[in-house]
Amino acid sequence: MHYESYFSGGNVLPCDGAVFAHVQNPATEALQGCVRECSIENLNAAVRSAVQAQALWAQSSLQDRREVLDRLTAAVQTRSQAIVEGLAVEIGCPVWLGAAMQVPMALKGLAFARAALDDIVWEERIGNGLVERVPVGVIAAITPWNFPLHQIVAKVAGAIAAGCAIVLKPSEFAPGAAWQFIEACQDAALPDGLVNLIWGGAEVGRALTTHPGVDQVSFTGSTAVGRAVMADAAQHLKRVTLELGGKSASVLLPDADLEAAVSTSLRMALANSGQACVSQSRLIVPRTRLAEVEERLSAQLDDWPLGDPVDPATRLGPVANQRQFSRVNAMVDHALQQGARRVAGGAGRAAGFDRGWYCPVTLLSDVLPAMQVAQEEVFGPVLALMPYDTVEQALEFANSTRYGLSGAIWSKDAEQAATFARQMVTGQVIVNGAPQNLATPFGGRRDSGLGRENGRFGVEECLTYRSLHGVD
Repeated sequence: MHYESYFSGGNVLPCDGAVFAHVQNPATEALQGCVRECSIENLNAAVRSAVQAQALWAQSSLQDRREVLDRLTAAVQTRSQAIVEGLAVEIGCPVWLGAAMQVPMALKGLAFARAALDDIVWEERIGNGLVERVPVGVIAAITPWNFPLHQIVAKVAGAIAAGCAIVLKPSEFAPGAAWQFIEACQDAALPDGLVNLIWGGAEVGRALTTHPGVDQVSFTGSTAVGRAVMADAAQHLKRVTLELGGKSASVLLPDADLEAAVSTSLRMALANSGQACVSQSRLIVPRTRLAEVEERLSAQLDDWPLGDPVDPATRLGPVANQRQFSRVNAMVDHALQQGARRVAGGAGRAAGFDRGWYCPVTLLSDVLPAMQVAQEEVFGPVLALMPYDTVEQALEFANSTRYGLSGAIWSKDAEQAATFARQMVTGQVIVNGAPQNLATPFGGRRDSGLGRENGRFGVEECLTYRSLHGVD
């Protein structure tokens, strides 16, 4: 599939730039297609379209917004199977995971944005002033490849509910999900210009974030690029929402239920081949229980067979691209050189595969906080075990990175778990394997970014205040 068009003003138009990305099937390394870059003129057209739509959509009623979100939800749901199949061949996401997580997360995001319309205090009176919450304006959204549909929806649904038009620049590594979403926008008969899409690399991204027609930038990606986005936006005093990297820890207190904690922590480390910003890639365990945890983890690896992502029996597919494959292997090699102990897996292509970017599930133990694998995102199926001697040391280890996106705590004592959770410097903490709640605010602290997405909080991120004095 070749992606050579952009979407502006409700129309599919040809991109004027050159082919800048090739999409390969990560399981076979076969070429899947290519992506053509938008020219600056194409970008300008998309922003103009959003500016024109913004003037009208800002005046839309809450009912108008509900109806648009309802139609968009139905259109995305209709395309669910095609999206799942596309994710399998473009980023190696197993079809079971696409059907169980990738698409449902997006549908929940739309539902929670719609529900937020009834929860937000849109206006309040303070003395002789009427304080209104109004759309911030045109939003530029730059999204990643690992959860492409969910990340698109997290930004678009919040913008639509807030009364904002949006220009989307999705990842060229997962173009299929983005284009399926655009086709869903067409199916749903969204107002022309409300959602626009362009393709491009760093130069196009920078032109978008600095464009005078853009009022706010929402970016999900690496911390390094997030800093650059923030610096560019600051030159024009644009607001930013940054959802950046993570190095989340799952902490097992001495009384943790190991049967539940180990299996859940392993799943949270390996889901999507570890390619999730909230991946629990550090397992902090009591030294006295380290051997037992290692044994339990090793016994469960057979439950995570590698295979063709289009096969329903496959639990883990390859990592998404060759760059990730090389990075994961380099980090595993470096961890072993720094003194980590290999429990399972290792560097190189997984056994049984002569092609494809298959990384073996790797368990590394005796990992110290100063090691690279304990400090940097691996974005692969690698779990670092960090033994501790005291609960105070466990907390120190949990907070020892520059990130603060997510985390988990396990203890049979609910009060002790809650106390520990409140001391973790992170945007969210999952206590004893609690279910995911996409209605709560999602975002990070420290180098994991700023601002929040999801539900009412994601809509509020796209609003600003207006005070009218002397208005009845």
